[in-house]
Amino acid sequence: MLSISLGLPEFKVIKHELLSYGYAIHVEKTETQERCPHCGFATSSVHDRRTRKVRDLAIFHQPVYLFVKVKRYRCWNCSQVFSASLESISPNQHYTNRFCGYLYELCEGTTIQEVSRKHRIPYTTLERIYYSIASKKAKERQTAIEASSQEGMVLSLDEIAVKKGHQYETVLMDARAGSVMGMHADRQCDSAINLLSQNILSKEMVQTVILDMWEPYHKAVRSLFPSASIVIDKYHVVQKVTQALDQARKEFSPLKKARYLLLKGCEKLRKDQRLRLDDILEEYPTPYPSS
Repeated sequence: MLSISLGLPEFKVIKHELLSYGYAIHVEKTETQERCPHCGFATSSVHDRRTRKVRDLAIFHQPVYLFVKVKRYRCWNCSQVFSASLESISPNQHYTNRFCGYLYELCEGTTIQEVSRKHRIPYTTLERIYYSIASKKAKERQTAIEASSQEGMVLSLDEIAVKKGHQYETVLMDARAGSVMGMHADRQCDSAINLLSQNILSKEMVQTVILDMWEPYHKAVRSLFPSASIVIDKYHVVQKVTQALDQARKEFSPLKKARYLLLKGCEKLRKDQRLRLDDILEEYPTPYPSS
């Protein structure tokens, strides 16, 4: 039988099996003693055992479900009954903490709706997980801001699609730390101003703001941080330049079949392709003098 390593030190694997819905892995805590949360005394007297089913990170592209044998202890000192604490699973949660974090990262790159469909998780459940983690990250970042000198901040204001093509939300991030500072339910100028005002304690500490080309964001930043530098996200710059170059190419018949040469990075071209590109650039020189 294949050996399974969970990467969760607090658990030992009792048995595992591959079923129709994925891997079923039965585990229990390695610790056999718990400290009473009521009086602080350590006890190993087991009152009873219960099993929790929680979903974890996939193994070999198969869903993984942990069947956690949770011991309930009776304290020798105060006679209170309590469950063993778990580091990797929050109370009343049906997913491991690391799986929740994984889902959050997926939602950052696409929509909650798409992740919900792909991983077969109820939309409302995934939405609750996402906003819970986003809120914690925002509070952690706010605490860090308040504890620091708050000078030379680099912010990022961007949008994410909650439901593809239908609903967008504004996300404020600390670009240096890569952490979420706050979110708002739309991407209008007034909403961006409110989001920035609530999360930034001092206008003077903002040095640079990274934006896309959405004008309401620019208007909000200019109104709050007139002295801050605005930097356009390189992704949007490259996108616009590529579109303009492609449009210009279509206007010249000899260039209509040169799309690959013009849009591909020079370092990725073969020698013959590079020579062809040099010929094109020589035939159609830039109208702007080189500096």
